[in-house]
Amino acid sequence: MSSDPYLDVIDEHWQHIALVFHRFRDKDQVIELDVEDRKIYSYPAADYIRDLSERMGGETARQFIEATASNRFLLFVKDSRNRRLRSYVLDVPERIID
Repeated sequence: MSSDPYLDVIDEHWQHIALVFHRFRDKDQVIELDVEDRKIYSYPAADYIRDLSERMGGETARQFIEATASNRFLLFVKDSRNRRLRSYVLDVPERIID
């Protein structure tokens, strides 16, 4: 069992995350999985990063640059109930037919 409770949530929603990622693949995007709403969003990376705190925005900008340079993407899991916003750099998902 993983000590990260959000890995199971990511796995549970992986197909939908992949669909959203590929729908906006040609854009610089950050994907957000909202645990409470059980929805997945794609945001323009620059806008998303700009809306974060200065410290978190700087770290996220670095993560985003490193992720895109290595053909990966940035996923945030937002858990409003527990006041958490956690980032993950993940491999680009295989294309899923929608």
